[in-house]
Amino acid sequence: MVKPSLWSRNFLIWWLGNAQSSLGSALAGIALSFLVLKQTGSAGAMGVNLALSLLPTLFSPLFGTLVDRMPVLPPLVLGNLLRAALQLGVGFAALRGPVPLEALHTLALLGGLASAFYGPASMGVTARLVPASQLQRASGLMQGSTQTLTLLGLVGGGLLVSRLGSGAALIFDGVTFAFFAALLTLVRFPARTLTDVRAGFWSEFWGGLRYATSSPVLWGLPLLALLINASFAPMEMLLPKRMLALGTGAAGYGLFFGLMVAGVAAGSLFLAWLSERASPRGLSVAGLAGMGLCVGALALTRSAAAMYPLAALLGLFNAATNVSVGVIFQTRVAPEYFGRVGSLLSMVGTAGQPLTLLALAPIADHISIAVIFAVAGGVTLLGAFGWAGLLRADPHPAPEVSPPALPA
Repeated sequence: MVKPSLWSRNFLIWWLGNAQSSLGSALAGIALSFLVLKQTGSAGAMGVNLALSLLPTLFSPLFGTLVDRMPVLPPLVLGNLLRAALQLGVGFAALRGPVPLEALHTLALLGGLASAFYGPASMGVTARLVPASQLQRASGLMQGSTQTLTLLGLVGGGLLVSRLGSGAALIFDGVTFAFFAALLTLVRFPARTLTDVRAGFWSEFWGGLRYATSSPVLWGLPLLALLINASFAPMEMLLPKRMLALGTGAAGYGLFFGLMVAGVAAGSLFLAWLSERASPRGLSVAGLAGMGLCVGALALTRSAAAMYPLAALLGLFNAATNVSVGVIFQTRVAPEYFGRVGSLLSMVGTAGQPLTLLALAPIADHISIAVIFAVAGGVTLLGAFGWAGLLRADPHPAPEVSPPALPA
């Protein structure tokens, strides 16, 4: 019997479109951060801008319900076109001269809304385009290409912004989104059963919330995701100014995050090789504790060269935490609640960054960066002990159902 092939035209388009879009987004992240910093000189203003781009994720469960009532293709194309228009608009404006801070904040908020709409629409697309027997391989290729091109974008983005400015990088990102939207029109998605619009929206919503709070691990998972993202928020906010002070600028900033992404990729591949030989529960605690120690150690560094090894270690520990949490999620959540619990995890987890950024914005220019890193590392380390306690209190440590596949 011939094994079904992974390499259909539909999957190739989806895979390559995602990959090139990831490259553009990595470039744009650096470009926008340094555009705000260059025009204001304030780490606090940059923190507000980052927070505004992330805040719309709070509405992801509502957007998820909306896109479930639509065919697959329209929200995917519309989401990419919206993001293309926003990036092209701010990119061309930056080429002409300074962009008002209010406009940059507004564009960050609108871009976040477009991404919050697109995210739920993209979940599960890979599973619709490849045979079931090829899903694991396809998911690995998607994640591998995304991590690799994000790494290239972070390293190359710093050099591009240093030499050509933020406007060129933002325009490139807009082009990648527009190109992806055009490619998607060539994909033939199979028909799917849409959510019954007659079903009670809020009854389904609250039913999922009740299930998500029914055990220590289920309500602890979103809190753990929040803590992971909150521990990264000070770095995105403070590192550009720190790198400028150390004389490395955008190139050093890009290299730091590039090394961190490389650590995530290497750690993920290593854990995939380990497979069931590693305990997800123990690994999640060790990974979170390692992240806390790395963030705290950044407070002791006095040069960019000393920060780079910590970036790679932070990526390795982040991979350990995220991979193990993914396994716990798949084996602990009943399949019929996967979407609702997953969107809640995403919403609460992502909220960690904007909430931390908004809390730090008023004091970021008045308190030592070393103090902020030390506090963030300590809080993350305490969170590891709290998570270990929740795992011990879980009444059902072993999976009761077959693990469902994570959304693409």
